[in-house]
Amino acid sequence: MATPVLLFPAIIHRILQSPEKNPCSSASSVVNLPPLMRPFLAALLLPVLFFTGCSHYQLGTEGKLTFTRLYIAPVENTAALPQAAAVFSTQLRDAFLRDSRVVLVNSSDQADATLTVSLAQLTRGVATARPDDTGLTRKFEITVHALCTLRDNRTHAALFEKRPVNATRQLFTTPSPYVNESDQLQAEYNLMPQLATALADRIAHTVLDVW
Repeated sequence: MATPVLLFPAIIHRILQSPEKNPCSSASSVVNLPPLMRPFLAALLLPVLFFTGCSHYQLGTEGKLTFTRLYIAPVENTAALPQAAAVFSTQLRDAFLRDSRVVLVNSSDQADATLTVSLAQLTRGVATARPDDTGLTRKFEITVHALCTLRDNRTHAALFEKRPVNATRQLFTTPSPYVNESDQLQAEYNLMPQLATALADRIAHTVLDVW
């Protein structure tokens, strides 16, 4: 059965239709109005059509999560990042707290689902380099690679398993005779909170968006 929204174009067409152009139309199928009145009536019906259509429109996706209580396990660190697990764990919880579509709980026994995140690798790429002038700033791209698993605690089924999620941030350094490897590592360490925030936001979207 046609919805009222779909019937409006046909009604407006009937109003604007001239009986002389459609002699086979009965009086019930053509609105018997003076020709000058038909455009005005059609104009009055157009806002009704617009707002009726908008009333059925909803922002965002219609997909709904199958869980409401989530337990986030402590982040595992297999990427040889010193003291990174605590920073990433904190940022990960903060990302879900900001979203508020799920309730975080303190144990898997209280949760509908459990999220496990493992830091798998840290890669470094040179984005800008001038070998002919070592005094110029060099730009590096630091990428952290993580593997994420979301498991339904009620059915013990994996909603997704070892899904890769990455985040990249840029690091600027100015080489000099006094800069050594430890200074580079310190700069990377100072970048960890930004990397953790970026990765946490990506993981939150991966878990909470429709998949």
